Amino acid sequence: MSHIQKFNYWPRYVARLIRFRPVYRKELLGWRFETDHMFQRPNSLPNEKKEEKYLPIWHFSEKPPWNVANRLSEFPYPNITWCVIHPNGRKEARKLQPMLPEDQLIFKGDRVQILCGPDKGRIGIVSSVLKIRRLVYVDGLNYRLTAFKKYDSLKRSEDPLDIDTQVALLDPSNNEPCKCSWRYTEEGNRVRVSLQTGHVIPLPAAARHLDDLTDPKTAVVSSKDTCEPVVCNVSLKSLTSTSDVNFEKSLLKDLKLMDDCLKQTPTYWY
Repeated sequence: MSHIQKFNYWPRYVARLIRFRPVYRKELLGWRFETDHMFQRPNSLPNEKKEEKYLPIWHFSEKPPWNVANRLSEFPYPNITWCVIHPNGRKEARKLQPMLPEDQLIFKGDRVQILCGPDKGRIGIVSSVLKIRRLVYVDGLNYRLTAFKKYDSLKRSEDPLDIDTQVALLDPSNNEPCKCSWRYTEEGNRVRVSLQTGHVIPLPAAARHLDDLTDPKTAVVSSKDTCEPVVCNVSLKSLTSTSDVNFEKSLLKDLKLMDDCLKQTPTYWY
């Protein structure tokens, strides 16, 4: 399962969604994609006179396509400083470091207890995990109310909690918050174990969901899907880090075109 979770196409796909923004260009042109990335300044810190430079925007929200991008475990831009825009409008300069699959202990569907805030001590179910920000949403807890005077109504929305310090998993033996870590059983299975009592904390069904929000066990293989043995098969075994044979040379060798196409011609630089 680990070799299926670590793939490279999905982060590149989400990175392309972030760069390209669909814009409607009236009836003549229809929908077009803009590639210029928006830039803004983060909020200045208290007692600080210097102006922050313009940074690319990362919208931190639950709206698509950002809801998928925030759940990525392999971030396509690890070394870029972003102007992170929070749901309340606050802007800050931050580098987004992902939470790798081997470091994640809390998953969607886990029962957790809130350790701080107005809902301290209450127990809820994790509804979403944002791996980019190391935050979780607990269903129905830690919410804020927004008043709409125009419609004379209130809107309730959950605020995120820090996955390391503000929530804790529940020990199944005594239903108390605990610290846990990954351990291996005698059969070689990787499980979560409570450090207080040593009991195994089972994973919820949503823990096996991939970064593209699909469940491998419930996915139906169609006629156009490539089966797993074919995907994992190494079809080009001659390429190593020390060999001088590249993909083009190996392909020419298989097609028996080595003598005709491998004559090196001189290269001139002006």
